[in-house]
Amino acid sequence: MTIEALFSTYVEFVWRSLRHFGVPEADLEDQTQEVFLVAYRRQEECDVQHPRAWLYGIARRRASGYRRRSHLRHECPVETLPERIDPRDLFARTEIGLLSRVFASLDEDKQAVFLLYEIEEMSMREVAEAVQCPLKTAYARYHAARRELSRALGEAT
Repeated sequence: MTIEALFSTYVEFVWRSLRHFGVPEADLEDQTQEVFLVAYRRQEECDVQHPRAWLYGIARRRASGYRRRSHLRHECPVETLPERIDPRDLFARTEIGLLSRVFASLDEDKQAVFLLYEIEEMSMREVAEAVQCPLKTAYARYHAARRELSRALGEAT
């Protein structure tokens, strides 16, 4: 796959992944470009069966480096994202706030697996490759995340 095809197919996925990892809106475009620059430089050395998983791994490392450097600039990554709901809908705001707090209570590994499987609709094999863990570990993290979310949401209602 050419870098152009890779970019046009997966740019939105990389952007969402970086946003999930706490890269501020103002820097998302630059960090997305950095992910594809790394992919371009490394495309010859990598035999990529699952390009989304490969790009997710690059995005995760780029965001980690970004967060490490952000304290040198005295910046704090954004923890919450603006919601696209009607601001007059109090019930929806309350529900989204609850879901965000419960999701944030999961550790980062469980969040990543749950997000990639449920939201990005990646296969569990792709998820395992993206988060660099064995397939059984990815399944265990997913089921633990579902269990914790169900329990926390059940207690909150």
